[in-house]
Amino acid sequence: MRSRFCAFYLGLNSYLIDTHHPDFLNGLTEADLTQEPLPEWLSLHVIASDQRGDSGYVTFQAWYKLDGQLDAIHEHSSFEKLAGRWLYTEGKQKAAILPKRNDPCVCRSGKKFKQCCWR
Repeated sequence: MRSRFCAFYLGLNSYLIDTHHPDFLNGLTEADLTQEPLPEWLSLHVIASDQRGDSGYVTFQAWYKLDGQLDAIHEHSSFEKLAGRWLYTEGKQKAAILPKRNDPCVCRSGKKFKQCCWR
């Protein structure tokens, strides 16, 4: 999951396609991943993960800004190991959980959330 977040952050769309299970691509292409508007990725917070044999999951929040607004993808993602590589299959979206005012900011600035991205 961390490598896929880094690929989103860096715009490495070929890596995102390569690490997506082919049976779950549903026609997704690199061109689809470059559609405007593109978010400004801020940080990844892994909440939970588990592996059982060749199946696994990761629950996370990936924070971003889009048009100046803070939001997060909160997802429970499923992965399968195929030919020795972990591939994303699908995810169940959840509502984003905002930090409390005095929590550290999601952008990792070192400031409190209320003094940084909450504004």
